Amino acid sequence: MKGRIKELVEAIHKLAPKGKKVKIMNVCGSHEHTITVSGMRSLMPENIELVPGPGCPVCVCSESDIINAINLSKRDDTILVTYGDMLRVPTRMGSIRSNGGNYRMVSAPHEVLRIAKENPDKNVVFFSIGFETTTAPTAALIEMGLPENVTILTSQKLTPEIMEVLVKDSEVGVDAFVAPGHVSAIVGANAWRVFPEKYGIPTVVAGFEPDNLLLAILKILIQLRENRAELENVYRGVVKPEGNRKAQELMYKYFEKADVNWRGIGRIPKSGLELKEEYSHINAKKVFNLPEVEEEKVPGCICDKIVLGKAYPKDCKLFGTACTPSNPKGPCMVSGEGACNIWYRFNQ
Repeated sequence: MKGRIKELVEAIHKLAPKGKKVKIMNVCGSHEHTITVSGMRSLMPENIELVPGPGCPVCVCSESDIINAINLSKRDDTILVTYGDMLRVPTRMGSIRSNGGNYRMVSAPHEVLRIAKENPDKNVVFFSIGFETTTAPTAALIEMGLPENVTILTSQKLTPEIMEVLVKDSEVGVDAFVAPGHVSAIVGANAWRVFPEKYGIPTVVAGFEPDNLLLAILKILIQLRENRAELENVYRGVVKPEGNRKAQELMYKYFEKADVNWRGIGRIPKSGLELKEEYSHINAKKVFNLPEVEEEKVPGCICDKIVLGKAYPKDCKLFGTACTPSNPKGPCMVSGEGACNIWYRFNQ
């Protein structure tokens, strides 16, 4: 492995364009974790910039959805169920853990069925958040057949749509993408074809080992050297061109594209998934008539700029002082996939 990494790093240095900055963005928290833990940035030529993007679903979950989740958990007749990271995400009302009422943590959607069976006299609301990788299991949960006392509060986001927002933002200035491996396993490598074909941006699907990420970077530099933009996949053992069609069919059986809010970014057309109208009876937003709560920015927090690739965690005045993993002020410091959390823990 060490020899392979050395070869890749040397090849990257040879191919790095002279006198020009190259901004390569990853949109996956696991990619950012590998890059940071391995010290990959220190191995790059000076003009190669590895930028973390919106790869953390916890970081972009709208404040409105979290506040609604907190309020639901305070009802005497309700149990809120969600993933562990979501319990600590701060809002102006506190977090689910600090200010919520009756809530449970799960690691997988099917655990909701057990909680519902054990509490037949309660409304069990599954707060389902994330990108395509968590949407598919939620769709599978619905397919299994939900008990009458279960509804779903959705905050599902779509990765290709936010990447298009980044491409169109001149302040970000992305030169190439490393496409997320986990999401690609669901949506397929072809989901990213729009970026080289429409926008002229080299895009490479990568896995999570350092050598695989370095290979993706090398492939990008070769494309830039040859003045071409194509889609490549260096994670072929897991990611197929068409993706997981069964998972896609399930997702779009129950969900449809909708305009949704991304925390710190705003409302983006057709960038999320909401339950179809025919499933309104399991849609917690409609069953409980939940309002859209206006977002308030955390004073001093620049998480919005960090997830858009416009700033690094250390550019934030709160980073490492007022804001730490044990006392997060912004959402980027909460999850192990958040750039601020990763940079703090591994001293980037």
